[in-house]
Amino acid sequence: MRKKTMKRRGGWLLCALAAAAIGCAESENLPKPVPDPAAAARAFRLYYRERVERLVLADQRFYNVGDVDFGVNLQKVGIRRQGDEFEIVSGPTDNNDIGLSVWTTASAYRVFGGRLLELALLRKLNGLRFFEAVSGIGGLTARMVYPGWTRTVDGVAGTVSRVRAGQTVEPPERYAPDLEEELIGAFWNGVRVTHREDPADFLFSYMPAVETGAYSVTYSFSALPDYLRSSDCCASIKRTPAGQPWAGAYWGNHNSRDNFPDLSLGLVTAMEIAADGRASPLLREAAKKVVEAGQRIGDLIVEHDAIMTVDERHLYGELTPSGQVRPDGETENEDLGTLADCQMAFLARAVSSSGLSWPLPEARAPASIEPLIVDALGQDTNCRLPEPPRVCRSLTEAFCGFAWGQMEQLTVFGNPWLDLVRAMEQGTPGSAEGVIGGFQDDFYEITLAVAALSRYAAHRRDKALRAEAQTAMAQLGALMREFADIIYARTNPDALARRVARAAILEGFAGLPDVPAADLGDLAEPEGHSRALESRLNMADTAPWPLIEDEEIRSRAEGELSKKSDTVKARYRDAYGDTPPVRRTADGYEARGVPEAEHPWRAVEVPRHLLTGGGHLLYALPLCETAPYLLDCTWARAGCVRPDLDGGGRVDEADRTLWLERAAKAAGVACREKNHWCDGADLDRTGTVDATDEAFMEAAQGCRYAPSVSP
Repeated sequence: MRKKTMKRRGGWLLCALAAAAIGCAESENLPKPVPDPAAAARAFRLYYRERVERLVLADQRFYNVGDVDFGVNLQKVGIRRQGDEFEIVSGPTDNNDIGLSVWTTASAYRVFGGRLLELALLRKLNGLRFFEAVSGIGGLTARMVYPGWTRTVDGVAGTVSRVRAGQTVEPPERYAPDLEEELIGAFWNGVRVTHREDPADFLFSYMPAVETGAYSVTYSFSALPDYLRSSDCCASIKRTPAGQPWAGAYWGNHNSRDNFPDLSLGLVTAMEIAADGRASPLLREAAKKVVEAGQRIGDLIVEHDAIMTVDERHLYGELTPSGQVRPDGETENEDLGTLADCQMAFLARAVSSSGLSWPLPEARAPASIEPLIVDALGQDTNCRLPEPPRVCRSLTEAFCGFAWGQMEQLTVFGNPWLDLVRAMEQGTPGSAEGVIGGFQDDFYEITLAVAALSRYAAHRRDKALRAEAQTAMAQLGALMREFADIIYARTNPDALARRVARAAILEGFAGLPDVPAADLGDLAEPEGHSRALESRLNMADTAPWPLIEDEEIRSRAEGELSKKSDTVKARYRDAYGDTPPVRRTADGYEARGVPEAEHPWRAVEVPRHLLTGGGHLLYALPLCETAPYLLDCTWARAGCVRPDLDGGGRVDEADRTLWLERAAKAAGVACREKNHWCDGADLDRTGTVDATDEAFMEAAQGCRYAPSVSP
């Protein structure tokens, strides 16, 4: 004990000598300067605190279907505004950031904290519960989900109503009234928003003039009470039948394995939150229920080696692999649900009740794409066909007997296949995308699966599993860059930069320690997503769309029909002949549908909505946790208010001038709370004013934090 006391006293003495008259304890507790001001500047520009809160508010208000206390991302949205009143029509669309948005919102909560982000994350977690529960069949997944009502949230009165077919309905589970009131105040304060979340309503009244071609050829053919049509290739919108807790709700069937990595990121995030003692009890309890739902999802996939669904031809509750027969009745070379790559096969086991650990067990991926590769390339290839069913033993396994780091060794007629594609691109610029562009797109989902596995391994503290996942990510990242260089280097440098940046972000997600910061470029893609999302909060009132004539209506219907299968073409001609089911009237439109007894000619809406979608919420923000050498959120956490030295609500040249004046006065001065951190010049609160503070001020130029966010 005495030795420890003497050591402590010696430390105090050294500290006192070094700090002279400065309080030593105060000096010891000061934060360290950021290791890389460039990484901190990148993060601040993209995600300073006040901007993150605006982005989350916009996402919660406009891009989540569900209820006040739960929300599920849906990427395609029409927004109508008139003053403080909004109308939101969501979807339908097949691919959404259902899990990714949970992960990025959770990252924002961990980095920045605060009640707003806690409530946003709570809605996202509860949304994952609804996602798994909506069908009434445990473990089933969906492309999109709807509660099947029109929900009006009045943030002025503090109320919410839910109406289906003219009747007030209540959800099967309600949260405490005080929590519901707080959620309304957090995300709908001062506005009245009508969320149209009943496809039986908006498909037949809103869509005829919004997506005239899709309505004519697909949406107008109702198969209720079983389902509504969404896309003829990939999904129908099934209605949950009577007897289920969510009877009258809807979910998109034929969920694709390509959507599974996104969902799994949300499920792994729930595992992390459930075990995080720093998270609030409210969040931990919600996360535990999501983990249970995720285990049911994983168990069902592992049992069948496929994403399962209820299709259009079997009784409700009879499960088949997704996409075994398309909604239009056609079949393809492979279905949508059976697992086809090793990364997703292992990921399914990770989220299941059995979990995943090193050494890896064997996992099956029966829908191996090797036969398709051989069919495309011919027999003169070294692609090895696996013995069915394909068995996976490593996270680095790709196809044709190669690891991802060996895929360039695939040959055609004895020549490396990528060399042939390069030569083709050199001879005919732009041709490479038609050959390998689709394969490149498949990388994204596989790479996202590896990112989820890396997060899972970190959560489980399984170092060997994480090392394997990171090796796979490094190989995939290198291949993504090579594909991007082949396809875009000659023809589209902007696309090349976006692809390289995406590879770098995904590598950072997996925690790779040596991703070149230069590969992030100017982060134009995530910045564009944020700028568009942020603008929704202050969008102008929307105006009615110009009316189109019958000739244009017919052109749109025929154009859509030309892209469809023979089955769909026959269905359309049998029902409508050469006359589209939409027509002009003097001041608007009329539409009909099938069956005509239920959907006769009737007046439909003239839209006045802003159509939006396709953005990713806070897409790069998790790098602040997984790869802080790329994005360091230290300055972003401090927010825009700190460098706004004149208190004007925006950091601009005037603040820079003030900083220079105050920095000059702070030369040789120890900055502490008692001197207001050298009158605010010590922006990073490290005790001195230096070049790092100047870099902070430079990064903050243009940020804003209006005292109140306009609705």
